[in-house]
Amino acid sequence: MLLYTRSKRKRRLMYSLTVIILILIAISIFSLYGYTQTKKILVTEGFIEMNVEKVISVDTLAAVQLKSGCSELSFYISPEQASTISEGTSNVTKFRPMTHDIFVNTLEGFDIKPIMMKITKLSENTYYAELTLQRGNNFLILDTRPSDAIAIAVRTDTPIYVNESLTTKVC
Repeated sequence: MLLYTRSKRKRRLMYSLTVIILILIAISIFSLYGYTQTKKILVTEGFIEMNVEKVISVDTLAAVQLKSGCSELSFYISPEQASTISEGTSNVTKFRPMTHDIFVNTLEGFDIKPIMMKITKLSENTYYAELTLQRGNNFLILDTRPSDAIAIAVRTDTPIYVNESLTTKVC
């Protein structure tokens, strides 16, 4: 009986050690994977950091112009979108918070920080953008309209990046 008990304890110990080793390997793999993902997420190669140069709104037409040195990107937006971007660039808060203000307040309430926004491509006359958010070591990339991402970026001092292939050289 004593031999059976020692053998049973030895098997339990070996099983426990195996489980601990597997857990440590899994943690190492997840840590490495997370680090690799973080590096991929934060890549800005092929993108130009730009600032909102102008927001123009006339009747039912509006446009936003992003600029950095001799590179520029301009595109049409709705007058409402132009208004909310303008309010963000000039730090104007209306009597009641607008949707982008509520989104920013929600991010702050959950300790989530916008890291960057990127205008990534143009397809069938529609621009596409991504907003990258960070909470601790976790990152989330949201597919968004460029105008919404810009409205959030100007409220949070988040860098705006534009795919270099979408820009126009103006000098």
